[in-house]
Amino acid sequence: MLSGERHGKILRELELRGTLSVNEFAAKTGLSTMTIRRDLTQLAGQGLLRRVHGGAVRNASERSGEAEYRRSRQPLATLGLIVPTTGYYFPEIIRGAEAAARTLNARLILGVSNYSVEDEYRQLQRVVANSVDGILLASAGPVEPGSPTFELLAGLKIPVVLVERSSRAFESVMSDHSYGAELAMEHLAVQGHRKIALAVATSPTAPWLRDSHARMVAKLGLESDAPVMEYDRLGPVGGNNQAEFSRFLTDCRRTGTTAALVLPDEEAITLIHLAEESGMDVPQDFAIVAYDDEVAELAAVPLTSIAPPKRDVGHTAVTMCMERLAGKQGSGLTPALRRVNLAPKLIVRESSRAAEED
Repeated sequence: MLSGERHGKILRELELRGTLSVNEFAAKTGLSTMTIRRDLTQLAGQGLLRRVHGGAVRNASERSGEAEYRRSRQPLATLGLIVPTTGYYFPEIIRGAEAAARTLNARLILGVSNYSVEDEYRQLQRVVANSVDGILLASAGPVEPGSPTFELLAGLKIPVVLVERSSRAFESVMSDHSYGAELAMEHLAVQGHRKIALAVATSPTAPWLRDSHARMVAKLGLESDAPVMEYDRLGPVGGNNQAEFSRFLTDCRRTGTTAALVLPDEEAITLIHLAEESGMDVPQDFAIVAYDDEVAELAAVPLTSIAPPKRDVGHTAVTMCMERLAGKQGSGLTPALRRVNLAPKLIVRESSRAAEED
């Protein structure tokens, strides 16, 4: 490794962490301690760091222009971001991650698993081979002991942050989907609906919505015979499940159900069309709340929706990973894992408004 490259690594380490231990840096980079000490002496002579026993610290008197120059030359850290798709839901997460990376002088390497656990594992191997400093993962399947993804991540010595996923073993940032479903149920109940159906696509989000729906039916004293449907979407980024929703709507009419919470937006739009074709008025005869708020506003009857804070999820995940790299969280050698839940918001539109609100 050339001296210029070594010096760049040393300065990035100091910019990121504030301190550098010769022994730890040698173990991390494979450089000899003698070489590192010699480089530290040279950089100290240029006023770019201050030598201390066992290593170096960032020079507090360093001119801000020099720090800006270093940051402009090379990022402080490279993070691998792996998502199931760039076509639905995750674009906003990616944009939030990009914004945080720019602010914190990090580089993102993007991988797409296409909802395949095999592709996901290959993408993880790729970013690890590229010597990333941290990993952000929205997994295609459960991250549980025994799975290839879990075993790979558990063996790494770099920060791992799950995105819109949870695990007892790793840090995570996700939308509080339970709270989001509660907002939808409370909104519909306030409108006077006593039977609220649920239709959710099979996904990591589905269990949160199912549990919250059942809990809120009991909490709000609603009638419990409204239809609940979980279905498989026709493709990884959507599809028209018209047959399933036609049966769902028939069950709603049979049971006297007057409202529904639907995940995702596209199928809520399908439900609007089916309701109107059957002679029902939305929202007078049947109110609908969509979950995701990707295209809800574009429906023929603009959909009331639950909007997860997708951009904030991506931004927070990068920030958390960089904080872990910098050692700014926790104390001691094993700081506590953080699991951050961010609250969705309810956006009220025409599909659930009472007549007096028009």
